[in-house]
Parts: sequence; C-alpha cells; structure tokens
Amino acid sequence: MNENAMGYLIYPDHNVLDQMAKGDPFGVRWLFNNPKFTVVFSDENLNEVRSSKGFENTFLQLLKDVKAKHIKPIMDGNFQQTGKAEVRDIDPFKAYASYIENVELMPEFGYGLSGMLQKFYGGRSNISFQEISDKGADELKTLLLSSIKELENIEELDQETRCNIKQAAEQLPQVIKAISESLAIKLDSQNDKSQVRQFEDAVGVGPIILNNIKGPNVLLNVWKKVKEGFPKMEEQKIDMDLETFFGLKKSPWNNLSDRVPTLQEKVNAIYHQLNFLGYYRDSKMKVERRFNASFSDMTHAGVASFCHLFICQDEDLVMKATAAYEYLGINTKIIFLRFGRGYEMLGAVRRPPVPSMQK
Repeated sequence: MNENAMGYLIYPDHNVLDQMAKGDPFGVRWLFNNPKFTVVFSDENLNEVRSSKGFENTFLQLLKDVKAKHIKPIMDGNFQQTGKAEVRDIDPFKAYASYIENVELMPEFGYGLSGMLQKFYGGRSNISFQEISDKGADELKTLLLSSIKELENIEELDQETRCNIKQAAEQLPQVIKAISESLAIKLDSQNDKSQVRQFEDAVGVGPIILNNIKGPNVLLNVWKKVKEGFPKMEEQKIDMDLETFFGLKKSPWNNLSDRVPTLQEKVNAIYHQLNFLGYYRDSKMKVERRFNASFSDMTHAGVASFCHLFICQDEDLVMKATAAYEYLGINTKIIFLRFGRGYEMLGAVRRPPVPSMQK
C-alpha cells in the first residue's frame, strides 16, 4: 500500500469506538471520514471486540463504515518485534474471523507470569505464590507438549532432533519452576500487604505523590522521586539508572541479550512500570477483568506509537502514554476526549509528522 495515499494514521482505543456506537457524543466521525486520515485497528481492538459479547458486529460494521485498515507489528523469524508495522486493507469482518481462528487464549495463570503479577496488586488472594508458580509451570508444560505434536508433520526433522526437542520441552517447565520457587517462597513469607503496597511503603512514593507531577520531563521527575526513596529500603546499595529501572536497555534475561528493545516495547515497558509505581495507576488492578484491561491499554499505547494520532477517553492511559512518548521522542499526538470539556491535544510534535511505518 502507498503510504502517502494513506495520509495520517489515526488509532482509536475501544472506548472511542464504544462512544461512537452509542451516538458519537464527541463528534469524531467527521475526523474518521476525512480523506486526509486513515483509521487503523489492531489485534488488540479485535480482542476487545471479542469481549463485547453480543455487540461484535456493531463494532466491526463501525470499522468498516469508516474504511478502517488493519495495523500489525512485524515479527522476525524468532517472533521478536522488528520495530516496524504493516497496514493491510482488509475487511474488518474477515480480519476478525482470522483473529478468532488463530488467537490463543491466555491460560488461567498465564504460565505463572501474569498470575504472579496480578497477585502483586493484591489479586488472587486465595492462592499462594508457590501455587501460582506450580500451576504456571504445568500450563507451560501442557503448551509445549501440545506444540510438539505438531512437529510430527514436519518431515525434515530427524528422530534425534525430535527426541531432543521433546526432552527440552519436558525439562523447561521444571527449570523455570525451580528458578521461581525461591522467589515464591520468599514472597509467601512476607506480610499480608500486596507487593505493590509494600513497595510504596518502602520507597515512600505512590499515586498521591506521583499524580501531582506535571510535565515536561514527566518520566525524569518520576524517577527522581523513586530514586529519593531508595535509601528507605532495607538494601541501600542500589546501583540503577532510569533506563535500567524502566526496562529500556538490553536485558541479560532476554534470550537474545544483545537485542535492543523496539520503541513499541519501550512504550509498553514504561507504561507497565509507571502503572506499578502508581502514576495514574489503572483502577482495581486486583480484579482480573480490570487487570486484563490494563494490559490491553498498555498494548494500545504501544501500537499507537506507529501512528500520527491516538484518540482516547481514558485519562490513566493518556497520562502514561504521554509520559512514554515524551521521553522516547515519539511524534504521536494524543487526542484526549473528555466529557464536558471537549477534547485536548497532547504531544510534543514540533512539525506535522511524515507517514512512516519504520518506527
């Protein structure tokens, strides 16, 4: 597709589509119908359509009416993000059908990772970290063994290779379980407060302090407050800079340790860490539905970094995305829709952005 023919890319979050379906109180349809702009939707939009039981066709028809196109980050051969995205001209109904056919629902404990993180926020109070770790390892083993069955159809693999893969698949969950077990035991031995609340008490920062931080340089000012609180922690010898703390550098824990995170991944990392710290934290994180919604908002913020305009109605999402875009120098502008106050344009763009899919 010719990028110049697409004009400026507009990415709406699901709340905007929901308001449009209810009568378009903010009057954004005129913007979507302007030939200078192209509306795009992502797999995360389709995921939220899937969650809108009974209204799936309403949202898909809305996307079709405004001639929306599908934007998708490009992965490499190792299923790692490349920092690029493609825009496809596809009927939203067909895109949705394909998504539903291929989507793999996250298991109950998210292989242990999402389960533990939700417990950090005070959720899953009826189960221990140790149990989450064990059940997550079981989920991973089930996934890997299921994947191995598909290898039987690959004729190029010899028997020795098949055996080695099967052995690795059986051992990997136990290795991960052993690594997380000591952490789980330590976390279970702590007091009844959530890990998020314990961190706030130790460092002395939280929503009350962080939500009063104003721009410019929001991330730098948040880091300043956090760093000031480090001496209050039991382990005072903490050698960490902003980019390490917010996950913006190469990571020795990544299977490709020399790989630098893409801009989209950096947006997600900043969003996640700001949410943990309490900067415009998404509400009711201990509730599974709200916990999942927070991850959805984080994904929207990342995908929107490929676009020129990001239209949103959620203040918590807007503030974290704005802080991330500002620090990373991303030219995406955010249109913040507010009842009773119209809309507000946020962003640090100094010139009209040039259509590009190379972020």
